[in-house]
Amino acid sequence: MKFDDWGWFNDDNGQASESAEKPMAPDGRHVCEIVKAVVRDVKFKVSDDNPNGTSLCVDVAVPNCQVVEAIIPLQMRGLVEAVCRSASVPLPQRGEDWSAKQLEGRTVTIDTIHGVGKSGREYVRIEKWHKGADPLPEAVKARAPAARTQAAKAHKEFVANGGGPDDIPF
Repeated sequence: MKFDDWGWFNDDNGQASESAEKPMAPDGRHVCEIVKAVVRDVKFKVSDDNPNGTSLCVDVAVPNCQVVEAIIPLQMRGLVEAVCRSASVPLPQRGEDWSAKQLEGRTVTIDTIHGVGKSGREYVRIEKWHKGADPLPEAVKARAPAARTQAAKAHKEFVANGGGPDDIPF
Protein backbone atom coordinates (compact mmCIF):
# COMPACT_ATOMS: atom_id res chain seq x y z
CA MET A 1 0.00 0.00 0.00
CA LYS A 2 1.23 3.48 -0.85
CA PHE A 3 0.70 6.19 1.73
CA ASP A 4 1.17 9.04 -0.73
CA ASP A 5 -2.52 9.93 -0.69
CA TRP A 6 -2.74 10.27 3.07
CA GLY A 7 -0.73 13.48 3.45
CA TRP A 8 2.13 11.98 5.43
CA PHE A 9 4.74 13.39 3.08
CA ASN A 10 5.08 16.95 1.90
CA ASP A 11 7.55 16.52 -0.96
CA ASP A 12 8.81 13.94 -3.45
CA ASN A 13 11.95 13.20 -1.42
CA GLY A 14 9.98 11.30 1.20
CA GLN A 15 10.41 13.94 3.88
CA ALA A 16 7.86 13.59 6.68
CA SER A 17 5.47 16.46 7.17
CA GLU A 18 5.59 18.52 10.37
CA SER A 19 2.49 16.75 11.60
CA ALA A 20 4.33 13.42 11.77
CA GLU A 21 4.09 12.01 15.28
CA LYS A 22 7.11 12.50 17.51
CA PRO A 23 8.52 9.48 19.35
CA MET A 24 7.82 8.82 23.01
CA ALA A 25 10.50 10.05 25.41
CA PRO A 26 13.09 7.35 26.10
CA ASP A 27 13.78 6.09 29.61
CA GLY A 28 16.28 8.22 31.48
CA ARG A 29 17.02 11.75 32.60
CA HIS A 30 15.80 14.74 30.59
CA VAL A 31 16.05 18.51 30.93
CA CYS A 32 12.64 19.82 29.86
CA GLU A 33 10.28 22.76 30.00
CA ILE A 34 6.89 22.86 31.68
CA VAL A 35 4.51 24.06 28.97
CA LYS A 36 1.22 23.81 30.85
CA ALA A 37 0.26 23.58 34.51
CA VAL A 38 -3.31 23.65 35.85
CA VAL A 39 -5.24 22.42 38.85
CA ARG A 40 -8.41 20.58 37.81
CA ASP A 41 -10.73 17.76 38.81
CA VAL A 42 -9.86 14.39 37.25
CA LYS A 43 -12.43 11.57 37.40
CA PHE A 44 -9.96 8.69 37.65
CA LYS A 45 -8.12 10.30 40.58
CA VAL A 46 -11.21 10.34 42.84
CA SER A 47 -10.54 8.69 46.23
CA ASP A 48 -11.72 8.86 49.84
CA ASP A 49 -9.04 11.49 50.55
CA ASN A 50 -9.86 13.44 47.39
CA PRO A 51 -13.62 13.15 46.59
CA ASN A 52 -13.40 15.48 43.55
CA GLY A 53 -10.12 14.09 42.22
CA THR A 54 -8.55 17.56 42.29
CA SER A 55 -5.07 17.24 40.79
CA LEU A 56 -2.12 19.26 39.56
CA CYS A 57 -1.82 18.49 35.84
CA VAL A 58 1.56 19.33 34.34
CA ASP A 59 2.60 18.96 30.68
CA VAL A 60 6.36 18.68 30.23
CA ALA A 61 7.95 19.18 26.78
CA VAL A 62 10.81 16.74 26.30
CA PRO A 63 13.07 17.91 23.42
CA ASN A 64 12.29 16.11 20.13
CA CYS A 65 9.71 13.87 21.83
CA GLN A 66 6.04 13.84 22.74
CA VAL A 67 4.85 15.92 25.66
CA VAL A 68 4.75 13.96 28.93
CA GLU A 69 1.75 14.58 31.20
CA ALA A 70 1.97 14.24 34.97
CA ILE A 71 -1.27 14.15 36.98
CA ILE A 72 -0.64 14.55 40.72
CA PRO A 73 -3.56 14.39 43.17
CA LEU A 74 -3.34 17.34 45.56
CA GLN A 75 -3.37 15.14 48.66
CA MET A 76 0.11 13.94 47.57
CA ARG A 77 1.83 17.00 48.98
CA GLY A 78 5.32 15.53 48.63
CA LEU A 79 4.94 15.14 44.86
CA VAL A 80 3.51 18.64 44.44
CA GLU A 81 6.46 20.01 46.43
CA ALA A 82 8.88 17.95 44.31
CA VAL A 83 7.50 19.60 41.16
CA CYS A 84 7.87 23.04 42.77
CA ARG A 85 11.43 22.33 43.91
CA SER A 86 12.36 21.05 40.46
CA ALA A 87 10.93 24.20 38.85
CA SER A 88 12.54 26.45 41.50
CA VAL A 89 9.26 28.07 42.52
CA PRO A 90 8.06 28.73 46.09
CA LEU A 91 6.19 25.88 47.74
CA PRO A 92 2.49 26.27 48.56
CA GLN A 93 2.13 27.77 52.05
CA ARG A 94 -0.82 27.70 54.44
CA GLY A 95 -2.97 30.81 54.13
CA GLU A 96 -1.26 32.03 50.93
CA ASP A 97 -2.56 31.96 47.36
CA TRP A 98 -0.61 29.66 45.06
CA SER A 99 -1.08 29.41 41.30
CA ALA A 100 0.00 26.52 39.09
CA LYS A 101 0.64 29.06 36.30
CA GLN A 102 3.94 30.02 37.96
CA LEU A 103 5.28 26.59 36.91
CA GLU A 104 4.76 27.30 33.20
CA GLY A 105 7.90 28.13 31.25
CA ARG A 106 10.19 26.73 33.94
CA THR A 107 13.02 24.31 33.14
CA VAL A 108 12.97 21.05 35.09
CA THR A 109 15.04 17.88 35.21
CA ILE A 110 13.09 14.63 35.29
CA ASP A 111 13.62 10.86 35.08
CA THR A 112 11.15 9.01 32.86
CA ILE A 113 10.22 5.36 32.44
CA HIS A 114 7.95 3.54 30.01
CA GLY A 115 4.88 1.72 31.18
CA VAL A 116 2.00 -0.28 29.76
CA GLY A 117 -1.53 0.34 31.00
CA LYS A 118 -4.21 -2.29 31.65
CA SER A 119 -5.64 -1.60 28.20
CA GLY A 120 -2.24 -2.28 26.60
CA ARG A 121 -1.57 1.37 25.80
CA GLU A 122 2.04 2.47 26.18
CA TYR A 123 2.83 5.61 28.12
CA VAL A 124 5.74 7.54 29.61
CA ARG A 125 5.68 8.25 33.33
CA ILE A 126 7.76 10.75 35.25
CA GLU A 127 9.56 8.67 37.86
CA LYS A 128 11.45 11.47 39.62
CA TRP A 129 11.56 15.27 39.70
CA HIS A 130 15.13 16.43 40.39
CA LYS A 131 15.60 19.44 42.65
CA GLY A 132 16.45 22.64 40.81
CA ALA A 133 18.13 25.76 42.12
CA ASP A 134 16.53 27.18 45.25
CA PRO A 135 14.23 30.13 44.54
CA LEU A 136 15.40 33.45 45.84
CA PRO A 137 13.68 34.57 49.05
CA GLU A 138 11.23 37.46 48.56
CA ALA A 139 13.47 39.76 50.65
CA VAL A 140 16.34 39.23 48.21
CA LYS A 141 14.12 39.66 45.12
CA ALA A 142 12.74 42.94 46.47
CA ARG A 143 16.15 44.38 47.29
CA ALA A 144 17.29 46.81 44.62
CA PRO A 145 20.85 46.63 43.35
CA ALA A 146 23.25 48.80 45.34
CA ALA A 147 23.46 52.35 44.03
CA ARG A 148 26.81 53.67 42.90
CA THR A 149 28.56 55.87 45.39
CA GLN A 150 29.16 59.51 44.51
CA ALA A 151 32.91 58.85 44.25
CA ALA A 152 32.38 55.96 41.81
CA LYS A 153 30.13 58.13 39.65
CA ALA A 154 32.72 60.94 39.64
CA HIS A 155 35.51 58.51 38.71
CA LYS A 156 33.48 57.04 35.84
CA GLU A 157 32.77 60.54 34.52
CA PHE A 158 36.44 61.54 34.88
CA VAL A 159 37.60 58.50 32.84
CA ALA A 160 34.92 59.16 30.20
CA ASN A 161 36.18 62.77 29.81
CA GLY A 162 39.74 61.69 29.03
CA GLY A 163 41.23 61.07 32.46
CA GLY A 164 43.29 57.92 32.94
CA PRO A 165 41.83 55.00 34.90
CA ASP A 166 44.68 55.27 37.39
CA ASP A 167 44.25 59.00 37.94
CA ILE A 168 42.33 60.20 40.97
CA PRO A 169 39.64 62.74 40.04
CA PHE A 170 39.75 64.65 43.37
